[in-house]
Amino acid sequence: MITVMKVRGEKHFNSFIQLPRKMYRQDPFWTPVSDASQRQIFNVQANPVLRHLDCELYLALDEQQQPVGRIAAITDDLLQDQKVGLFGCFETIDDIEVARALLNAATESLAARGKREMQGPATINTNQQVGLLVDGFESPPMFLMPYNPPYYGPLLEELGCSKKLDLFSYVWQPEHTESNTKLGAVAKRAAKIPGIRLRPINLRDPWGEGGRVAEMHNRSMTNQWGFVPMNQEEGAAFLTGIRSFADPELLVFCEVDQKAIGVFIILPDLGPQLRAAKNSPGRRIGRPTSVRVGILAVVPEYRSRGVVALFIDHAIRVMNRKGYKQAELSLVMDSNFQMNSIITGSVGSKVNKVFRVYTKEIK
Repeated sequence: MITVMKVRGEKHFNSFIQLPRKMYRQDPFWTPVSDASQRQIFNVQANPVLRHLDCELYLALDEQQQPVGRIAAITDDLLQDQKVGLFGCFETIDDIEVARALLNAATESLAARGKREMQGPATINTNQQVGLLVDGFESPPMFLMPYNPPYYGPLLEELGCSKKLDLFSYVWQPEHTESNTKLGAVAKRAAKIPGIRLRPINLRDPWGEGGRVAEMHNRSMTNQWGFVPMNQEEGAAFLTGIRSFADPELLVFCEVDQKAIGVFIILPDLGPQLRAAKNSPGRRIGRPTSVRVGILAVVPEYRSRGVVALFIDHAIRVMNRKGYKQAELSLVMDSNFQMNSIITGSVGSKVNKVFRVYTKEIK
């Protein structure tokens, strides 16, 4: 018999944090992250989004009282659609009764807080890790990207969850894009905008620069699904969190007359190093050779003026000079036709993974 308990106290919180490590220890594609970094997700000092969230954690236990699944039921005071609650941190063994018990716990929790619809997974809000991997299981995930077994999607769908939207991940090789004359022509046209320039993000000023990152997010994402405004504290926490491993040349603002109109953040993929440490202890592996475009935001009034091409042209030059072989652009909503067209047409990339956001009515 499966029982689901609300996480209370350090013992059960430890079990909640450590469950993925136990479930995925034999999976060569799973990228381990430290328990300490997982704990930071639930630490308001490191993750200030918690100031506007109410997050309840649940563990599923088998007859031997061993953890076999987990879920978080989340409400966000700043989510545009306040009838919606979120689920996240979802993990389960391949057992529909475990998955059913977890979803029931989450929907009951959200219903008690007045929500009528559950969407997710989102860990722990829509500005952080979002989506369930439903296509692209033949290659490992990029660092900090969602990852799960193939059976998760069918389990959720059998339990009444349906697609809300898909998020695309694209892969491209910069050496194949550098000669793209169309992209280069658009970038050159954008470079002629009076007063325009690209400048590196100053990681020594996370508070000031974090405010600008938040402003770009808020001005560019307002009409997108799941929009939650970002504040300066959250922007600063994000920059502080990436400072230890980011490549400064791949963190840039675009400015016109010294006012930010876009931000482009590309992060090295530490996945191969972390997986090597897990799968082959003692094996030495070199510096990252892949990167992921984590943030690409341009304010609406400049989206049709080639700023995205200017960003990508800059990234291609830096990546080729520094020996990065591959980049992933993610996550792009299936409804973002303009960005999908730019990536497939001008950049020449193809979708390599699909992540799904599910919805379920709360009755």
